[in-house]
Amino acid sequence: MDDVGAADGYLLLADISGYTAFLTGTELEHSHAIVTELTRLIRSTLVPPMRFVKLEGDAVFCFAGADAFPDGEQLVELVESCYFDFSSRLLDMTRSTTCRCDACQEIGGLDLKFVAHYGTFLVDRDEEDGRIDLAGPDVILAHRLLKNTIIEAGGPEAYAFFSDACLARSSAEFSLPQHSESYDSFGEVTGVIQDLAAVADRRRESQRVRVTREDADLDVSYTVEAPPSVVWQYWVQPDKRARWSLSANETSVVFSPNDEGRRTTGASSHCAHAVGGDALREYLDWRPYEYFTCRLTPLPHELVLYTAWIETCTFTSVGENRTEWRWTVRCIDRSPDVLTSFETLAAGVRESAGQPDFGDAMRAAIAEDAASFGLDEPTD
Repeated sequence: MDDVGAADGYLLLADISGYTAFLTGTELEHSHAIVTELTRLIRSTLVPPMRFVKLEGDAVFCFAGADAFPDGEQLVELVESCYFDFSSRLLDMTRSTTCRCDACQEIGGLDLKFVAHYGTFLVDRDEEDGRIDLAGPDVILAHRLLKNTIIEAGGPEAYAFFSDACLARSSAEFSLPQHSESYDSFGEVTGVIQDLAAVADRRRESQRVRVTREDADLDVSYTVEAPPSVVWQYWVQPDKRARWSLSANETSVVFSPNDEGRRTTGASSHCAHAVGGDALREYLDWRPYEYFTCRLTPLPHELVLYTAWIETCTFTSVGENRTEWRWTVRCIDRSPDVLTSFETLAAGVRESAGQPDFGDAMRAAIAEDAASFGLDEPTD
């Protein structure tokens, strides 16, 4: 998207709840340091793929153009991951602190909530310091949505409120509680509420399925100049994946959601190939933006060049806006004939992985979209 001017896109506010009471009721030096660490964590998790606007007291305000999330489900996934990281950091702080001051003892009273809206806004850049700011009715509405009745009406303490305008751009069908608010000049605004604490608990309790390097029959990797949250999209978002994977004879990818209508654990994808037949991937473990694990099954074809396997794609941050992508594969059938046949395929992949241009198609696709994620902007 352009640096300045009118744009359509997503507006997101991440607001630390309990912030005022925490700062005013505890030792300022420690409480300020704790909140600063948490807000930095929120910002680093959201930006990129979001673009940072400003810190508004206890809230991080950011936005993304429509092209940053072709499917709004990726925004929902980003919010879920941000809350998971935030709540995990709170748990770590609570468990590890030995300080007996009021601030360190009251860390557990903090929480996080989000509001997300989609609309039209003006992007303005300050000529002196280069900072971005947004203006327009939808920006005002996004901020108004923070003043809501969700908790008073019995809703969760840690929540994400997604307006209908935001979810209209998602292919997923979310079975979440409906909620509406009414504001002067805007009338009724409707959307859904997601209990983020419940999502985080399910993620912690769910079974881990992961092929390690020690157990793998094939292990290759490359680095990309983008954070894991961006690289992840180019694997799971069909339009973005198609832009770089065609070089591997992959002609199309069609995702089928799980029973909850989501592209996560329990979902599947059908990959069509020009050579070697089609394949079905069933997603066994889905942990944005750390890794996902699939069971790959070759579909009937006159020429099948590979066997069924379990594969894990791992996305590891190896520096600011830099990711190591790693693919680890383990054959399901461990018979000697199958392993010998697979090794022929694996040897070819390893040879490709040893070339300087391995991963260039992915790098080129992300570089082309760098402005969409703010990757071409200086960080401060």
